[in-house]
Order: sequence, then structure tokens, then C-alpha cells
Amino acid sequence: MQARLMSLLAAVAIMFAAQSAPAQKLISMSGDDLPEEYVVEPGDTLWDICNEFFQDPWAWPTVWAMNPHVTNPHWIYPGDVLRLYVPPTAESVAGGLPTLTYVVGSQQASQVNLSEGYIAEEPPERVGVLSRSPKDKRYLAERDVVYLKMDELDKARPGQRFSTYRVLNDVVHPATGDELGRKVLVTGVVRITEVDEHFARAIIDDSFFEIERGDLLMPERKHNVRVAPKQNLIDLEGYVVDDLRPIVEMGTFNVVFIDRGEKDGVQVGNRLFVLRRSDDYLDLDDEAQGRLPAEQLGELMVVETQDRTATALVTRAAQEIHRGDRLLMERSY
Repeated sequence: MQARLMSLLAAVAIMFAAQSAPAQKLISMSGDDLPEEYVVEPGDTLWDICNEFFQDPWAWPTVWAMNPHVTNPHWIYPGDVLRLYVPPTAESVAGGLPTLTYVVGSQQASQVNLSEGYIAEEPPERVGVLSRSPKDKRYLAERDVVYLKMDELDKARPGQRFSTYRVLNDVVHPATGDELGRKVLVTGVVRITEVDEHFARAIIDDSFFEIERGDLLMPERKHNVRVAPKQNLIDLEGYVVDDLRPIVEMGTFNVVFIDRGEKDGVQVGNRLFVLRRSDDYLDLDDEAQGRLPAEQLGELMVVETQDRTATALVTRAAQEIHRGDRLLMERSY
């Protein structure tokens, strides 16, 4: 009877806290015998784990906050890795780290991503070009009629959809000078309505940027995707190497490109902290800036991966993010 009462109280507490938990919380817990991580075993609950390690089962909301991959605190599974605290003296190759701010809860951190571009390490799969339009204007948009010059016109069929794109600049690493690939800007989606002996007539169904004659065609990409946080499996450092739009300063909901990809262990849903050492008022050289403490500027969520690069969405920005800013991915976050 007592066990059933405790379970009921825990369930009520979980429902209440899930509704009242703040969107962001600074977490810093430590203990001499407390492991940084714990692997869930059969029969474990957050309530029991917190009772064992903190002698306080009501600490479960704090532990849940540090583990956004746990989408429902009622359900944890054997083999799940739970972070129990953040070491206050964490070190990395880049030097001492600031106290980091973590986003609480998977739902608050989920993002809807509109896939508008990426770094192409190999040329995209071209299938044709948007050649002509009866419209008397340079920039084309949704519902405009266009004529497509297909590489294999005999395979074109009404109803087929293609993403339009253009290749922009070479992407060069800000620290090493290595060429990482070419930036591809995805401008929209067209749908074939008719096919004749010369062209495929199409309608623009979606336009993400200005579409122009000369934009190339590729097989339709998956453009609208809801991305939820995914637990980081490794510690990793990297750089912001470019941005989608030609801007110098990036903020929340801007798209950026990073120099780590699938073969480096990065997965869609991973989150990375943006760090910088600088005095934004004084014009310091690299050596002087390198001696300054690192400050957390914001956070990115990976929305698409290539082999050695990835596309990420800025989900939080305390100040402007620049090309060349450092990145830190923490294992288990």
C-alpha cells in the first residue's frame, strides 16, 4: 500500500513539474562519490535513481533537465545514459570552460527545420535547369509558371517535384585554410504539370529564396523536418565555418555550417555550445585573445549532416555569432 502511494505521489509530481519547469536552467551539481553519468538498469526510475545518488527523490526534475533525450520522465530504458551532474572544472583542448547553460526538456528544444542549404562535399545530383518563364520579371516565386530543360526529358512525368538550387561560394576553413566544399543554396520546389518535346512545364510550389532562370534542379529534398534533441555520444570541438545567408553576424534561427560531420560522430539532433575568447571593444591580437576566458555565446542544433560538415540552426544566441567561433559538443547532453 505504501509503495503504491509513493508511486502515485511520484506520478503527480512528474506531471506538475513537467508543466512548471522553466525553459532554461543553470545546472551545477557535484559530489565526491557521485558519478558524472549513470547507465539505466532494468526497473530503474528517475525517482529511484535520485533517491540512491542524492538521497532526495525530488531531485528528479534537475536530472531530467540535464538529459533532454529523455522525452518523457515516466519512461527511461535499460542502456540509457543519464548525466547526473556537470563537472564544475571541465577542461577541453581549448582551455577552461565557462559555466554552461543547458536547455530544459526535449519539447522546448525541438525545432522545425526548413532545409535551405548545405555544404556540398561532392557536386549535387543535377537533373536539369530552370530555363525559361512567361513571367516578365527576374525573380520568380510561388505559383509562377516555369519551363524546365531536363537532362533526360523522356523520363519526366507530370507530378514530379524537384528542388531548385544554385552553387555559391567555396567554403574555406577559418582556422586551417582548408577547402571544405561548396555552399549550395536551395531556392525552392517546382512541380511538373506538362511535358512536350522541348520542355517540361512546371509550377513553383515553394520558394525559400528568390528563384531565377538558370537555377539548377536536383531530386526533391526533404525540406520541412521537425528535429528533436539527440543525446551527444562523444565530446567534440569544432568551428562555425560559414552561414547560409551573406551576413557577418548571426543570431537565433539563422542557419550556419560547422566543420564536423557524420564521420566525426555528429548526428542530427546533436547540440553544440558556441564559445568565444575576445574583448569586443579592444582590437586584440590572436595571442592576447587566446589568454582570455571562453564565454558561452549560444547554442546550435544539428539539422543535417554530410560526411565532414553539418548544417545547424542557431537555437539560442546571447550575442552575435561569427564565422570562426569555437564549438563544443558535450557527451551525454
